[in-house]
Amino acid sequence: MQSVSTEEYWSNHWKETVFEIAPRNHPIRLWIEKEIPDTITANCMEIGCYPGKFLAVFGEKGYELNGVDSFHGTDSLSGWFKSRGYRYNHFYEADIFDFKSQIKYDLVCSFGFIEHFNDLEEVLDKHLELLKPGGKIIIDVPNLNSPIYYFLYKLFEPDVLKNHVLSSMNLKAITSVMIAKGCRIDYSGYVGRFYFRFVTKQGVTRRCISKVINLFSLLLSLLPDSLYKRYIGVIATKVS
Repeated sequence: MQSVSTEEYWSNHWKETVFEIAPRNHPIRLWIEKEIPDTITANCMEIGCYPGKFLAVFGEKGYELNGVDSFHGTDSLSGWFKSRGYRYNHFYEADIFDFKSQIKYDLVCSFGFIEHFNDLEEVLDKHLELLKPGGKIIIDVPNLNSPIYYFLYKLFEPDVLKNHVLSSMNLKAITSVMIAKGCRIDYSGYVGRFYFRFVTKQGVTRRCISKVINLFSLLLSLLPDSLYKRYIGVIATKVS
């Protein structure tokens, strides 16, 4: 299945990437740390793993790290994780829809991946295909369906919307597919705080615009979670 995001989009997005773990105050890192227990035996697979900033959080929690991504340079994650002392196994540079694995994983995750594809069910099927019975699936997507975020990106950075599928960033749709596929929903909700940032365009002017908009974060937090929180998060167990 073809992504709505081009190779050029991802090349520009990751061109100045520095390998580093997500900051300690990042909402997704805090969410993982709260919801996922530590381990000394389990393994995990991240789909769309480059550059590994959230996968590294699972490394801290004791998971053996694995990943697959079509981005050129994915194999370089091994050296970085080794330098941090994490358990790791394989990192595959491949299209997930062509990828086959004999290994089944205790945990399969993706962060900002499924929203780049039109067929939500097929994308989630690929996650579940790699998951052991009884294993956990963790999904995070940006909350661009919120009228607030949609308006801001439409105004300031419309290319972001062109590279995302709004129907794949729907909390009810994601959980409904998982339930239909034999999963038990363990967590379903909106994650983080209000935060606007430019994704593909940088510079002093844009940083100033972001800072001004984010001054309203406290006021916006009075609204329902679905309107102001930056992310959508789902955790489920593969029951059958």
